Amino acid sequence: MSQQTLRIARPTKIELIRLKKRVKVARRLHKVLKDRLIILTQELIMLIKDALKLREDVGERIVECSEYLMKALPLTTPSDVETYVRTRFESVNVAVGTRVVAGVRVPLIEVERSPGVEEGTSFPTQLINAGKCFDDLTDLVARLGEVEASIIKLGAEVARVRRRVNALENVLIPRMENTIKYLEMKFEEREREDKTRMKKVKQILAGREGSLTAGA
Repeated sequence: MSQQTLRIARPTKIELIRLKKRVKVARRLHKVLKDRLIILTQELIMLIKDALKLREDVGERIVECSEYLMKALPLTTPSDVETYVRTRFESVNVAVGTRVVAGVRVPLIEVERSPGVEEGTSFPTQLINAGKCFDDLTDLVARLGEVEASIIKLGAEVARVRRRVNALENVLIPRMENTIKYLEMKFEEREREDKTRMKKVKQILAGREGSLTAGA
């Protein structure tokens, strides 16, 4: 904890009142930021778990799609495979948008496919299954990219909020509290000095009145 104090140009009681208000605001802000940090951290942990599961799913799907393809290749020709791939969809686009997670805008990725020609009986079932499998794999990879990009953004926000929480908790609030204690001690000491001075003045005045009375 920081033992330093804030620089006060004029140590007055008005400044002390202002400082007490500032420390109350800082404590409220610290609580809000700490709550936000907890929420962000929870969301980040969930995304990391999702990413690990998606990576596992992608790996399994690659093996599955490869098996479908290996079964389909002996039943067709390379030109038929190329024709099937080219005519399945009229177009394939990747739409990139955004969504908000715990107050942080993160990417939203979606694969959009426009249907092509109808799948006829000229293509073997194994090739059709391989195509559908690779479609699912593409969707999984897009989702994985979305989640990992979200992890980067949320991680950066967690680091930023943590820095602010630490700055408030370990630097700003302790310094303000130390300054308040210093000012209160300073004013108490000044009041004691004033009381002592007034007491001496009363004693002097009382002594002078006694001398005047005795002289009369």
